[in-house]
Amino acid sequence: MLAALRTNTKVILWIVVIGFIGFIFAGWGRGLQRGRDAAERGVIGKINGVEVTYSQFNESFRNRLRSYLEQTEVEINESMRSTIREETWNSLVADILIRQEIEELGIDVPDDTVFDLLWNNPPQQVYNSPSFQDEEGNFSFDMYHREIQLHPERWEAFAQMYRQSLQRQMLQRQIQSGAFITDNELWNGFVEQNEKVRVTYARVDPRSIEAQPLMPTEEEAREYFTSHRAEYEQPPTAVLDFVSFPKTPSPADEEDIRSFLSDIAALARGESDFAELARTHSQGPSGPEGGDLGWFARGAMVGPFEEAAFALDVGEVSDPVKTRFGYHVIKVEDKRTRDGQEEIKARHILIELTPSEETLLDIEEDVVELLELAEEEDLEQAAADLGYEVQETPPFEDDGFIPGVGEMRPAVVMTFENDPEFVFGPFESQEAYYVFEIAERRPSELPTFEELQAEAEETGREHPAALDLLSERREDRALATAQRIADAVRGGATLEEAASTEGYAPQETDLFSRRDHVRMVGRANEFIGTSFGLRTGETSGVVEVGDPPVYYVIRVEEKVAADREQFLEQQQQLRQQLLQREQVALFSAWLQGLIEEADIDDYRERFF
Repeated sequence: MLAALRTNTKVILWIVVIGFIGFIFAGWGRGLQRGRDAAERGVIGKINGVEVTYSQFNESFRNRLRSYLEQTEVEINESMRSTIREETWNSLVADILIRQEIEELGIDVPDDTVFDLLWNNPPQQVYNSPSFQDEEGNFSFDMYHREIQLHPERWEAFAQMYRQSLQRQMLQRQIQSGAFITDNELWNGFVEQNEKVRVTYARVDPRSIEAQPLMPTEEEAREYFTSHRAEYEQPPTAVLDFVSFPKTPSPADEEDIRSFLSDIAALARGESDFAELARTHSQGPSGPEGGDLGWFARGAMVGPFEEAAFALDVGEVSDPVKTRFGYHVIKVEDKRTRDGQEEIKARHILIELTPSEETLLDIEEDVVELLELAEEEDLEQAAADLGYEVQETPPFEDDGFIPGVGEMRPAVVMTFENDPEFVFGPFESQEAYYVFEIAERRPSELPTFEELQAEAEETGREHPAALDLLSERREDRALATAQRIADAVRGGATLEEAASTEGYAPQETDLFSRRDHVRMVGRANEFIGTSFGLRTGETSGVVEVGDPPVYYVIRVEEKVAADREQFLEQQQQLRQQLLQREQVALFSAWLQGLIEEADIDDYRERFF
């Protein structure tokens, strides 16, 4: 069953998504019936009249998400998903505008050119397909060309993809043809990379200033609060009741995965190549490399995986092994002892333990049932009738984050646009579906000094006004200290003597260029600019860097000029690098101009 399901996953997935999204827009909440026609029809935005639907956006988003997962082993959190979602939107906007510009300019590509490109450059997924490989596993151009000749209609989509790519290249060349690098720009670019400086500096960080002597009295904190009271206004907050429906795999899903991997293990014990099986089936980051994990000792892998792997003999293939990542089939390829430790070289095939589409459909039906009942009653009663637990969030602000749920901007928007007892949903995260009811809405308010004091005492902290005044005093103290150091150097003391008097020990950097990151300092800031503006042996005044600020006094120890002979040797290569950078900047500026002039309607906040 699982094998068949995996073969048809894409078709099944989008049937499910389209069906469920249809329900979302039909019953997302009573508040959506307020003239939000575009959002109700599933339109996430319009660019110069071209509609982008939720399903189009979601497919593009999932492709980006999948690509990210294939390239990194980092677990994706809500913040990263939000970033990828923003990149997806920007990419879709750019794609539409570029296509419109190509059409307006009449840029076209002859059919022969498209055919030649397709004929000589197979798409990557075709190149990697076993269907076009000979007995030795090498790609066969004869098989590929024969398939194109026999079934040309099957290649229309690829031909169109190649045509669009060529059109974009032609447009890009037109725009970038205006890029050029002058000799002066070339020399300045070389200087940026190759002129270097080494400095000694005294660093005064306000956070290192002892707090206790500067801690305000209650009277001082109260006076500060009175003069800055507007800064302590508490924004509107809300409280939600909610029911979550976790995307938990069913026992049948788990058995299905085990059975599928048992079949894979049987193939691996036969004549099938384990690495090829991993490339075809593994969902782990090592899948494209044939599941290769290299050499590892005990302690490098999670417990169940390690126990199973070290129990295998060389050449042996395990039964399915469950870990927190999913189910694995492991093959040990070699063993050795190194520095007294046993090590093994292994490959694995990972299938993640995720709910099947059938299980998700069952969960979605439960969500629908709860929402329909909640329309007639309230969420608490509907949940009680159906046996679900209702949870309550603590008060939260309109910042896109719901405590206990995560980053969920569209739900937050609806929360702050509607009144208590409003039931809405479903909303989906990576882990669950949610149905919400607004339990409470609190307007913004200006708390009294005593109210903030009580809140601070509950958490064992100082009064916010006292902490803010303390921060100001520490910054003032740090600035005054740095100023005394600079004044002492101007008066004839060395930087070391002046800093030591104030209790600081100067530090020395390595040689760095204008583009380098300097440890404890950063990159492309006032410190680096000041360092290159000083003469050798010269000491700066106070240099402020960052927010919150850190104060520096800098002395230049050594300056290394850019080498003219080296420049002459590298100028062609450097010109090409700078030209490419200028071309990218030119195209980006052109695209930004298109975006600024475009008529863009963005409805994303209704969805995310």
